[in-house]
Amino acid sequence: ASPLLLLGIGEMVVGVLSAYFVPKFGQIFARLRERGELPAFTEALLATSIGLQQYGVWVLAGLVGLFFLVRAQLQTPRGRRLLDTFKMKAPILGTVFRDLAITRFNRVLGTLRRNGIPILTALRIAKDSTGNVLMKEAIDRAAENVKAGDKLATPLRASGVFPSEIVEMIEVAEESNTLEDVLIESADSLETQTTRQLQLAVRFLEPLMLLAMASITLVVVVALLLPIFRMSSAL
Repeated sequence: ASPLLLLGIGEMVVGVLSAYFVPKFGQIFARLRERGELPAFTEALLATSIGLQQYGVWVLAGLVGLFFLVRAQLQTPRGRRLLDTFKMKAPILGTVFRDLAITRFNRVLGTLRRNGIPILTALRIAKDSTGNVLMKEAIDRAAENVKAGDKLATPLRASGVFPSEIVEMIEVAEESNTLEDVLIESADSLETQTTRQLQLAVRFLEPLMLLAMASITLVVVVALLLPIFRMSSAL
């Protein structure tokens, strides 16, 4: 929640600066603009700010409309696939999303097998716990192979979605006939590891967002100070 709070505060600060504070400098810099001495950097900032002041409501409405459009697209099969692919490959958090899905799958599958549920039925139930289209498809293919008498680890390895260490663990567990116990133990271990990774990722994102907010504020300040320095040097 903390990164989202920082993002919200940062957007509010930048919005207020751009829409209400920066345009007030337009009149101060009018003489420099008439002489063609206003830096292009400052001119661009003033133009952007005035545009936000005049069309800010329409920009906000467009962003809201875009949000609902994107959300609707993400509900489609193609959109869901794109989102899940991005989540798996996202920097910093990609591994966390993947490991959380594997943790849920291992725990549900292991619990079902421990309670005597047939492997094919257990796979069909456990795949939905992943919440990831790519993993569901990989597990579906694995179920077909298991139905044909193959091992579970073989199709999971071929899918490229499950990490090699998880596949090797499943392979050894199948050979030793301890699949349900190993799955539950690995889920506990992976959950602890993933929680730690998520905490580190959040701690890493917070200073990045602060740095981004500080950089944007610095850009605004520099754009406003450049003309002031030019005016003072001309006196």
